[in-house]
Amino acid sequence: MTVIFLITAISLAGSQSTEPAYILEYPGVAFGELPDIMNPPVEGTLTEESGVITSRSNSNGLEYHLYYWKEDLEPNTRKADWLDERFRDTISPDLLPSLLISSIDWMEGSTDSPYWETNSIGLVTTLNFNVIDENSLIIGRGRACAAFARGYSILFYMLTPGDGTTDVKTGFDSIVSHMYLVDE
Repeated sequence: MTVIFLITAISLAGSQSTEPAYILEYPGVAFGELPDIMNPPVEGTLTEESGVITSRSNSNGLEYHLYYWKEDLEPNTRKADWLDERFRDTISPDLLPSLLISSIDWMEGSTDSPYWETNSIGLVTTLNFNVIDENSLIIGRGRACAAFARGYSILFYMLTPGDGTTDVKTGFDSIVSHMYLVDE
């Protein structure tokens, strides 16, 4: 009886899937989990040089956008400046006049993935932002991050309506903590 129990326990432990929700071939990033509106994501043009994926249209106004570029950054490139500049260059120009961006911060990526010690995306530069109207009311909230790995720069951001109930930081950080690099 003990042998049968042991074999069953080993079988169940070995059958737990660690398959990612989505793999972005270039730059070789896996997403351990994705929100329903981004699973699967809408794929734009995806090449070895650059690409974009986004969330599907939804009734709650929540948006996710991920861009990547193959680029050789100088070793002393200020990642915080890269994120600030690339985010402003990428987000809709209509939002720029009403955009308020927080100071840049850092978080460790991949911490909730089973590959944290071997295939981590490393330190990730983050920023929070608000979109305000002419009366200085918040009409949108979001969070963005930049990751740099294997000669690629990745910009990922989330935007939600200002009156939404979505916890921007917790939801976004959960996605980043489940991202990891796939084996080359």
